[in-house]
Amino acid sequence: MDITSLRSRIEYLIHMDSEVLIQDILNSGFSCVRCGWCCRENFDIRITHDILRPSNAISIFPDDIRRIIKGTGMQWDEISQPDIYSCLSDGDSIWVTGWILRRNDAGDCLFYRDSACTIYRWRPMICRCYPFFMGDKSVDIMHCEGLGSKITKESAAELGRILKQYEIMKLQSYTHIIEQIGDKLKFANLRMLPRDYSGEVLVCDGEAILLRRFNKN
Repeated sequence: MDITSLRSRIEYLIHMDSEVLIQDILNSGFSCVRCGWCCRENFDIRITHDILRPSNAISIFPDDIRRIIKGTGMQWDEISQPDIYSCLSDGDSIWVTGWILRRNDAGDCLFYRDSACTIYRWRPMICRCYPFFMGDKSVDIMHCEGLGSKITKESAAELGRILKQYEIMKLQSYTHIIEQIGDKLKFANLRMLPRDYSGEVLVCDGEAILLRRFNKN
């Protein structure tokens, strides 16, 4: 989407009543069983011929990181890392579009331990919405072990409200990142950084452009 289309979609969502999402959520019968399926690396998503994104490379907003900092006392770079699967290179610099939650050596979310999310109270917006995402005209539902259970209308309404809020925040973030990156945002410039990458990147997260350095272990 271009900025004009993104802004049009944002305006539509702002005026959309989140109650229209309730029935799809109710029909799913969703109830989080804290199984950790969405926290673990289960499959890859092919972005381009050369870019495979793990299913649990979780994109997060700066607000998500600040909430986790407040709840845990951890530092920004202990919680998140530049999104190595969403990079652009113009030949001179490497631009990274946002942050992802850190993962451990096994590929699981860093905060998934002993079969539980250790930051559940402060978890990112995308985790609060899972397994639901906004489609063009309805709710898209991802794989989840908690589907087919029971859910109250009140819980479905709350999920609908959060899902609408998340979608607006996501599109607003996209808009700001496009403004930050400008003409570097070209398909030919898409890159994925190797795990052993060493060097500096510029992270555009919709709020600021921040310099980060990767060092080989």
